[in-house]
Amino acid sequence: MSIRTLIEINHDSLHRLIAEPEFLQHFLRELTGTTYNREFNAANEAGRALDIGHGVRVVLQRHHSTDVTVKTEFVEVRL
Repeated sequence: MSIRTLIEINHDSLHRLIAEPEFLQHFLRELTGTTYNREFNAANEAGRALDIGHGVRVVLQRHHSTDVTVKTEFVEVRL
């Protein structure tokens, strides 16, 4: 199954992520498994992001064929 995952990284947290690359490596490995599935599904159904910590949030996770539009006050992007 091909899944699209939209991740937000807080710019203020980038230096900490660079200093602790093992957090990001662990998180990316966990995305390929079932570790966060229950939490992702609940967040998607509630229309909210899933806060992972360290300034990282999973905004959305859907099948790649699902149309997704990201809208901010400045721009709207269709993925």
